[in-house]
Amino acid sequence: MTIINPNMSLLQIVELSPQSEEVFHQYDDEAGCCLLCNNLFDSLEEVARTYSLDLDQILAKLIKLDHTMQQ
Repeated sequence: MTIINPNMSLLQIVELSPQSEEVFHQYDDEAGCCLLCNNLFDSLEEVARTYSLDLDQILAKLIKLDHTMQQ
């Protein structure tokens, strides 16, 4: 099992957990753009820093979603 971490690109996360698109789209308004459209190859950490997003919150949502999908 691969654990989602801040160094993974958005693409890697979506490949690992396709449902993660929903989580990323929750932050599009706050970022002012489609994160997946503009930052697919950037790490989650870079994206959070660039758009002043709460990295810990995003990571928690992604991990929770990933664990939910595996059950």
